Amino acid sequence: MCRDKKVHFISRKSKITFWKLRKSWVSVASFTLLFLSVAVSSMAGEVWVANMKGANVQIIDTNSNKVVKTISTGAGAHNVTFSPDGKLAYIANLGTNSITIIDSMSKEILADIVTDTKAHDVAISPDGKLAVVCNVGAGNITFIDVASKKAIHTMATDKKAITAVFSYDGNTLYVVNAGAGNISVVDVKSKKITATLQGAKGAMAIKPTANWSQFWLTAPADNKLLLLNSRTGVLEASIDVPGEPHGLIHSPDGKTVYVGQRKLGQISMIDTASRKITKTTSLGQRPDMIAISSDGKTLYVAIRDENKLAVVSAVDLSLTMKIDTDGETHGVAYRDN
Repeated sequence: MCRDKKVHFISRKSKITFWKLRKSWVSVASFTLLFLSVAVSSMAGEVWVANMKGANVQIIDTNSNKVVKTISTGAGAHNVTFSPDGKLAYIANLGTNSITIIDSMSKEILADIVTDTKAHDVAISPDGKLAVVCNVGAGNITFIDVASKKAIHTMATDKKAITAVFSYDGNTLYVVNAGAGNISVVDVKSKKITATLQGAKGAMAIKPTANWSQFWLTAPADNKLLLLNSRTGVLEASIDVPGEPHGLIHSPDGKTVYVGQRKLGQISMIDTASRKITKTTSLGQRPDMIAISSDGKTLYVAIRDENKLAVVSAVDLSLTMKIDTDGETHGVAYRDN
């Protein structure tokens, strides 16, 4: 009889222990889920949108897809460029012939720097120490020392210097001259043109391949997307992209190129292996510049004549939603929080 009571006591004790453990497991699981939820939330990013008529840049939280802050910059706020570490944002202002440098963490303006006529775009060196502004109205570029936030040199390239990209080592700058239809190769140290490569009339965007052997270049005047040898400038491929190709972005894995077609109001995805358009989607009136999330899943497309930012699936180009922006939306850039 005593033995039976003892067995009963042990069984009851075991049951109590089990429920205590189960309660602990539930608490741990709940905490883990909460932690993961916070972690996922913290991984969200920001999209910065430049509005020409709005003379500002708007910051959109990618979790809520809502504008969370508007910062006045200069008239004709045109393009947005982030430093390699994402801590600084550079806004090129066409109307005030200047750039605005913003601390992307505090959202405070650090400097407004006058460059030259119609500052159109900013390129940042890989080490983040040098910024170069393409002044499309003047046909020249302005070098800016980031530490002192001062313009240190301006040099002519060719007609309508519109955008530029640094080489992977930062020693060379490639300047796209849309009016001249060529690319100026600039030695960064001497600040001299060392070569002139083939370009394209009206070219608006240039993107190097991952190994830097080639450049993707838009050629809106010819309704083409070009693939150029980065060393010689020789044309290696030409893809028909109707409707004035404008904005251009790579997927992070380099397998896809996305191109905005302004006159057709659409965007296309191009397989870089086959060099063929695989999908096209209508988005709205005059899609302009394009940004992509760091995970390669989402595209953000400025719809200029609708004052909106389109949020688009990078997988199938399906439209998720459109976000109201402010006055002739043009430039767009993405950064992780």
